[in-house]
Amino acid sequence: MSSPETLEFHAPGVGLSFRARLLARENPDVVRQVLGQLPLRSVLGHVVVSGEAIWMPTRIVHLGRSKMVERNPGAVYLYAPGQTICLTYGRITESADVNKFGEVLESDLPVLRRLGELVYEQTVVRPRRSIVEINVRKGE
Repeated sequence: MSSPETLEFHAPGVGLSFRARLLARENPDVVRQVLGQLPLRSVLGHVVVSGEAIWMPTRIVHLGRSKMVERNPGAVYLYAPGQTICLTYGRITESADVNKFGEVLESDLPVLRRLGELVYEQTVVRPRRSIVEINVRKGE
């Protein structure tokens, strides 16, 4: 994993895609586990307490080393107790450090924000919730 690899996130139902650079040098154990799960097909939810972030359930059971850091917009991290991959797209209201393994490309941050706002509308605001599908694969 010497070269920077990327992940591609694609929400086909809403036609939005963005990329994230993997932090293989900084968090090799988590990156290796995530790559082992690809391609990943899941659904998106929105956090309720910790700010502007979306999450997707996975089957990742992480017991290895972690790289705990402050979250920031564009952070891609693994929440091991919930077996979820989370993506912060804006304001953060919780101070807990996160197990960051990727960073959304700066040029793609507006797409992540749009997807986060859409997921919030469709899963938290509306009384009739819609499922937003997400597919993740290794970037080219």
